[in-house]
Amino acid sequence: MNIRKNIMLALTAGLLLGLPWSVSALYVVIFIAWLPLFQIEANVRHQTNPYTVFNYAFVSFLLWNILGTWWVAQAQFVGAILIMLANSLLQALVFWLASRIRTILRIPLLFPFVIIWMGYEHFHLFWDLAWPWLNLGNALATEPKLIQWYEFTGVRGGTLWIILTNFAVLKLIDTYRQKSPGFIAVTGTMALLLILIPPLGSYLIFQNFKAEGETVNIALIQPNLDPYTEKFDPENYAKHVEGFFKTAEAIVDDQIQYLFGPETLIVEQIDEQDPVASNYYRDLLEFRKKYPRLNVLLGVHSYQKLDNHDIPAGSRFNREKNYFYEAFNTALFLPSGPGAAPQFYHKTKLVPLFERMPFVQYLSFLGKYSLELGGYTGTYSNRQGSPIFKLPEASIAILPIVCYESIFGPYCSRNLPEQKGFICMITNDGWWKNTPGYRHHFNFSPIRAIENRRDFVRVANTGISALINAKGMVIARTSWWEKTTLKGQIHLRRGQTFFARHGDYLGRIALICGGFLVLYAGIRKLKKLRIKA
Repeated sequence: MNIRKNIMLALTAGLLLGLPWSVSALYVVIFIAWLPLFQIEANVRHQTNPYTVFNYAFVSFLLWNILGTWWVAQAQFVGAILIMLANSLLQALVFWLASRIRTILRIPLLFPFVIIWMGYEHFHLFWDLAWPWLNLGNALATEPKLIQWYEFTGVRGGTLWIILTNFAVLKLIDTYRQKSPGFIAVTGTMALLLILIPPLGSYLIFQNFKAEGETVNIALIQPNLDPYTEKFDPENYAKHVEGFFKTAEAIVDDQIQYLFGPETLIVEQIDEQDPVASNYYRDLLEFRKKYPRLNVLLGVHSYQKLDNHDIPAGSRFNREKNYFYEAFNTALFLPSGPGAAPQFYHKTKLVPLFERMPFVQYLSFLGKYSLELGGYTGTYSNRQGSPIFKLPEASIAILPIVCYESIFGPYCSRNLPEQKGFICMITNDGWWKNTPGYRHHFNFSPIRAIENRRDFVRVANTGISALINAKGMVIARTSWWEKTTLKGQIHLRRGQTFFARHGDYLGRIALICGGFLVLYAGIRKLKKLRIKA
């Protein structure tokens, strides 16, 4: 097959892979999106140039990344280019590696591809360039009724289903071309079962799932501050916080038990060792005096001073007062009760290039080169604070999530307590303006609710804020770019799902098996080269 046809196949693959992230209603195309790439691999894997598969795959994945994440450029053009190029190169390398292994070992592509791709998705959750936005299982995020079984597998189960379905369709096409009625019937039946069993099982789970646990009354505030022109302007800090508390006084009554504000509501840094030194923290305490039974959770910037003997990579230096400190993107929880101590949760999964330079622990000089985002820049530390927020008297635990962390299913689930509670996510999605970016991010929240079977409170600066039940269904939501509030009830469920207890076990198994497969293929390749020599 000539180069032109292969390029068209590569572009078609990229288009089909990117469509579910561009138009969520077209998620079904993900089940055939890999077919053009499989065809390219079959066409060129025996060519003299061993990198031909990589080159065509890179074209496909670059188009996929552009269609799926172009909106990052709304916030930072250079950062968007770097993210898309890095992710495309990594994905092409994974596909090429699977092709090389199938060629060396003379086995079908399915085996090495499913193992190495799933291993790659798992690995892509944990290193400094983590960008799991395009993990295949996320393509089904808008259809919670189809993915109720994510409570057992997480997103990696969706990835496995999608890959296997693509291969089943490919096998069905090949069987049809061979014009063998018997094989067509058998292959068709197997493909049909593979396609139908997961959604049918999901439907049964959905229908039989019951809301459980006591209910609590909550209220959240969506301030709708433009992150480029309003939110991070020092002259407006006091006005924004004052506006938040005025709105809170209008909606909070004796029935409201929890009040939520979005990520970085308080921009001026609060000293965690001495929070009352902050005027804004004292304002929070004054507000709480009016509602002593109210629990408050909102986003702040905070810091911890360091002594000169222990300076972690990524720390900052206060030249005016001559001390090193760690800065955090923080969720602050002030539980009800007189004299209750504040609890701090530090955002740990930080956006590469924007919130933390990759590999800064090894290349410390990079720490000061974080890309500017809306006039705000600086490397955050990712040292963990409290993994969960607790109300000891009521035996209630809240699992906090800050913005970008919501993409990392295993990370969000690892701290899920057995005791009753819910999940609260604070975010600011205004960076991406009115693009698919904020809608993508919102769609991941129902997945986290399903994986953990907990009600989910989502509090955004500019939208979408929402209440999501443990089935992943949105029970109330706000609009985009609107100053508004939301009140409602959520359930306090208890227990851990299979996924919460075991994490991304499918990804771990795939990564381990992939490592052995690569090692074995490498040994076989070396033996062949020695024989030829």
